[in-house]
Amino acid sequence: MTETDLVDRLVKHRILGAAPREELAWLAAHGRVQKLATGEQLAVKGTPVEGMFALLSGRMTIFVDKGGAPRKLADWQGGDVTGLLPYSRLANSPGNSFAQEPCEIFIVPREHMQAIIHECPELTAILVHRMVDRAREFTSNELHDEKLISLGRLSAGLAHELNNPSAAIERSAALLAPRLDELEEAARQLGGAGLTDAQLAAVDAVRHSCAAGPEAGVRS
Repeated sequence: MTETDLVDRLVKHRILGAAPREELAWLAAHGRVQKLATGEQLAVKGTPVEGMFALLSGRMTIFVDKGGAPRKLADWQGGDVTGLLPYSRLANSPGNSFAQEPCEIFIVPREHMQAIIHECPELTAILVHRMVDRAREFTSNELHDEKLISLGRLSAGLAHELNNPSAAIERSAALLAPRLDELEEAARQLGGAGLTDAQLAAVDAVRHSCAAGPEAGVRS
């Protein structure tokens, strides 16, 4: 790919294409195009970010560790810009970036970031706006994660509170069947005893006496 062809592609880029052609020509002269196959890694967590990445085609995804498991933080497609941008304080990659499909990426090395500010003022303004949008997106993702964590804690607490009375009801229901069998057997034995009315009245009196609650008296 010639430098002119590269400038033509940058002119059609969704974000970079808004800059003047002469600034894109300077950018093309100081960068290179790298191709990645599906699954190939672009950035490694904790390592210095190589430079600015402008996706010409394909799709990239960055994964970060959340609770010991990788989680997708962001997706970038053809027309997006990521990596190190002018005035950015980004030093090391926060996660691992992989190509989700064959990609073509225009890379401007880190050592040219200061020169971009002086040589490409309009492009710098575009990239600063992109950096602000990226910070807003990451903040939104962090807030979303915190809401999900809070919701998970609430669900766990609610499940615990619901489990206690439901477990008590289940235990009582399990004990009910044997008690019903005992009650039926006792009723049969009482009926077979042939008690008189007076005797049955005495049995009722004893039962009511046992069921009555204690009297709350005040001692002198």
